[in-house]
Amino acid sequence: MTTFTAKEYLRYTRHIQLPQVGAQGQTTLKNAHALIIGCGGLGAPVSLYLAAAGVGTITVVDGDTVELSNLQRQITFVENDVGCNKAQRTQQRLQDLNSDITVHAITEHLDESNAPALIAVASIVLDCTDSFNARCLINETCREFNKAWVYASLYQFSGQCAVFTPTGPCFNCLFSAPANNAPNCNVAGILGALPGLMGTIQANEALKYLLGLDGLLESKLLLIETSTMDFQTLVIHSDPGCSSCGNGASNTKKASDHSLQKINAVSPFGKQLSCDEMIALAQSNQAQLIDVRSQQEHVAFNLGGLNIPLALIESGDFSFKRDKPIMLYCQAGPRSEHACALLIAQGFDAGYLEGGLAKTLATSHAKIKS
Repeated sequence: MTTFTAKEYLRYTRHIQLPQVGAQGQTTLKNAHALIIGCGGLGAPVSLYLAAAGVGTITVVDGDTVELSNLQRQITFVENDVGCNKAQRTQQRLQDLNSDITVHAITEHLDESNAPALIAVASIVLDCTDSFNARCLINETCREFNKAWVYASLYQFSGQCAVFTPTGPCFNCLFSAPANNAPNCNVAGILGALPGLMGTIQANEALKYLLGLDGLLESKLLLIETSTMDFQTLVIHSDPGCSSCGNGASNTKKASDHSLQKINAVSPFGKQLSCDEMIALAQSNQAQLIDVRSQQEHVAFNLGGLNIPLALIESGDFSFKRDKPIMLYCQAGPRSEHACALLIAQGFDAGYLEGGLAKTLATSHAKIKS
């Protein structure tokens, strides 16, 4: 009796021909379970390559829905997927690619209530999120269940990747605290091909780990700068005082303790403003409309008003009249929310656009100036 069906043998011939994989290695992949947390820019290539490679069970986790702006880099989705849950659409895409594997979709974000059950049954965990808090939770839970996980992050033209195993230094040894106001791609932008490169590297490391191959990025941090195509590998050292894996582990904090402090930026109107409300105020000349994005973003598309980037507001290098409320907007909300809090602290009457331009354009609720 053969290990594979004829269909499977033909599909995985190129793997089986590799001396480092062979039939035994392909059987290992067939019996493995990959947990992919996040179905966005990183999760797309990770999930496609692991499904194509024949990882027998794949669970994808994501509570978000597909937006038009995702299609610039999230290659599992097409225009008809806009508005659909990412995990469900990824599940269907993977099953279309490989009907011989099992794909589970978890249509919610990873949190402390579901992380233990999901991670406990996984052979390998892949962090495809853009959240420091999620990574802390993954790190703590993987340490608890002795699981390895593959980390990657992105910024504009830069990427980094590492593999954390139960016997090596952990994520907390490398990043003990989040950077203040760390930007994500909604704020900083990102080259569309970069997630494809870094996600492919993640998938490569996951396959190497499952197959027991040498050269794993364990205790190493790979840094890639695609604008210059510079590659650098740094050694990660264990921190003896690490609260997760070192002498301080007995005083381990829950991942939720790493939460970034959220600025309470309640507008003077007692709520965030919808686009309709903001445009109505601006058109009636009852408010100052301010775009806190970069000049490049403002020129490409805006709702009108002045362009005063957040950095200028943070530095105090701006001048606003106090005779009218200040209405702020950005791409996704965080920048205008932060600017709103700063202005309110200085006594200004301010509010901000709920969900930013991304939500406004997705729902088409407002009259937009192009």
